[in-house]
Amino acid sequence: MYTSVVGKIFLETYNAQLKENYSAKSFFEKIFVPLFFDHPKYMMTAGNSPLENPKLSWDNMILGKKPFETPDQRKSRIKNMINKIETQKADASIAVGYERDDPTSASSGQLTNIDLPENKENVYLSWVGAGLGIGVTGGITILFDEPNLLMDIFKGWIYYRQYLNNNPQLKGNQINTWNGQWLAHRYGFAFDEKYPTDGFNPMEINENGLFNIPTISWVKVLLGIAMHFPTKNLLGYLYNIGQTNITIGFIPFKINEINRPEQFYERIFGKEDFARNFKQTEELYGTAFGLKYACQYGAIGIKALEPKGLNDYMPGNGKKISLNDNDDKQKITFKTYLIWILAMINNETLWEQSQSIAKLLLNYEAGAGKAKTDRINNVKQLLDSATVKKFIQNIIPIVEDEKSDGKNVDDYKKLGEMINEMPRDNFPYFDVLIKFQYALLNK
Repeated sequence: MYTSVVGKIFLETYNAQLKENYSAKSFFEKIFVPLFFDHPKYMMTAGNSPLENPKLSWDNMILGKKPFETPDQRKSRIKNMINKIETQKADASIAVGYERDDPTSASSGQLTNIDLPENKENVYLSWVGAGLGIGVTGGITILFDEPNLLMDIFKGWIYYRQYLNNNPQLKGNQINTWNGQWLAHRYGFAFDEKYPTDGFNPMEINENGLFNIPTISWVKVLLGIAMHFPTKNLLGYLYNIGQTNITIGFIPFKINEINRPEQFYERIFGKEDFARNFKQTEELYGTAFGLKYACQYGAIGIKALEPKGLNDYMPGNGKKISLNDNDDKQKITFKTYLIWILAMINNETLWEQSQSIAKLLLNYEAGAGKAKTDRINNVKQLLDSATVKKFIQNIIPIVEDEKSDGKNVDDYKKLGEMINEMPRDNFPYFDVLIKFQYALLNK
């Protein structure tokens, strides 16, 4: 039923911005249905409703053979749909996301024993809202209630219809998947309002020579949204309607956190570097685990963007940082790791502090003489400390060496105090930040 809520928010925004006065029914009849269903190929599945023609052969249509439905038959379907909405109680056969008439069905959901009043407008709005869902990898659809975001999704509908009409071998029913691809494109660096589809080709071909639109990473969509709504935190409703319905529920999206890596990246490495490397960077974010798993944190924020592979370098996991000056891809990967850590800790001053600590340790090694191997091992042991207690314990032999050389050890005392006062959750990230700075300076 939340599809009706989103549909209502959209229609109010549509009427206000375009100075129209559509009711839910008139918008459904004059705008939505002609675009989505009054064609041989639909933009979304119509389920068990009269809008769906179960005898329609998608294979025949995609392969260019004669479809089984005439324009008059389509008009009859649409008329039957309107009649059923107006005369029958709302259920999943005429309203998207509503309960099935059979509560034991695998696709049943949204059941309640509350006797809700009938509202025909909500039935029409449920279709509009469902058409605004954002399909992402993992088979998840996200519904947001941000009015301007919904309008931007709507602006892509007409182009999906054009793609379906102009590409006979492109399958239909993928509006939610299209919405995800469209938003990532619309909110990308290369988007031109005057030429909205320039450089946009979301189709892929399969082994049979047919086209479909692949689902896009949720990270790509969210990073784009974060750049256009940087100060907003959004509430998303996550679900999947299919042979078996899946409902994850309402999840807060902390856009201010999701936007944080971009802000840190631009300040540390510059805007040009960020724009140049953004495509590879966004491929890395959020790959440590999927969206469903990330929802277990109760909200989608910076933690959900953790890049795949970073955990191998965390204290106690033992992977050595090996730098290759000729490997540009590795450089971008390590920059992404560094920026994500900084964003996770959310303290830009720790960037310079980690550099200072790395220099301190390298100077300690440089004054070793014949004992250099021992000092390198002491530093390695320090940087591999899995806990705050171990880290402070592993500073002791370094301090003793520095004292024996007559060096001032105040910086080490400050380091120990800072680590001890740091939130325990932040320590592993700060430790690996030092480890990367140490490797970069040592190189």
